[in-house]
Amino acid sequence: MRRPILYFLYLLYIVETGVFLALVPWSLLWVHSYFAQVPPLRPFLLSGFVRGCISALGVLQIGMGAVDFLAFCRALKSS
Repeated sequence: MRRPILYFLYLLYIVETGVFLALVPWSLLWVHSYFAQVPPLRPFLLSGFVRGCISALGVLQIGMGAVDFLAFCRALKSS
């Protein structure tokens, strides 16, 4: 592994993005966002289906981070 610190920062970014996507659609930040205040978009953005899809993307992102983390640990062991 050539640059383990950069790869570790990449892993932190992936997990942070996943947590953000998984939690924010269900928070007040989502309800009070700029786009949720636009009348034609409000019902769409506040629907459970859209919130669930975005949260699912976040969970998928966290899963990808976990798989990459395992590969990172294996690469560090073999070095």
